[in-house]
Amino acid sequence: MTSLINTAAALKYFKQNDTTMYNLLSKSLKHEKPISIPKPRSTKLYFESLVNAIIGQQISTVAAAAIRKRVHVATGNINPANVSKIHFDKLKACGLSEKKTRYIKENAVRWHEIPYGNFVHMTDHEIITELTKLYGIGKWTAEMFLIFTLARPDVYSYGDLGLTKSLQQNYNYKPHFVRKIHTTVENWSPHQTLASLALWHQKDNSPES
Repeated sequence: MTSLINTAAALKYFKQNDTTMYNLLSKSLKHEKPISIPKPRSTKLYFESLVNAIIGQQISTVAAAAIRKRVHVATGNINPANVSKIHFDKLKACGLSEKKTRYIKENAVRWHEIPYGNFVHMTDHEIITELTKLYGIGKWTAEMFLIFTLARPDVYSYGDLGLTKSLQQNYNYKPHFVRKIHTTVENWSPHQTLASLALWHQKDNSPES
């Protein structure tokens, strides 16, 4: 399977099927700080992407960026071989918690068990199943990997609070409108990724945010 994030096709689809999303996506693409369309990353960078995701869990963006930089310097290159070699305490000293350090170290050992070389041919569900076998990688993190590392075109994360709030705000939905929310998201297929990016963009650039 290959990435087919296609803004022109998505705009045409939303114009016919969901004018609210059409307007949101159009504005986000024309904004002075437009959304950045994900591109598939090299297979060699998959492990680093997951390490970065673990580093960023439950801390600020600024703090995560600082720690990532220190980890990169300490390892020389964030890959399974280098992470396996570095001493636990040296890795932790980059600013990581005990738990995150353990997750990263153990995932470096287990990485060869993940069929990451075949991800391009696997479904989103199959990839999520494989990634969530790793320590510290839940469904949300796996979904973010699908969007930002693999650039899959049809991904929406129901576990993302920012997406949920933006969807409710823009569609005038109450939290208990579960069926309406699911129907709306399903109707975005096969362009759920661009819809997600538009919702995030609107939230991040709203005067109320």
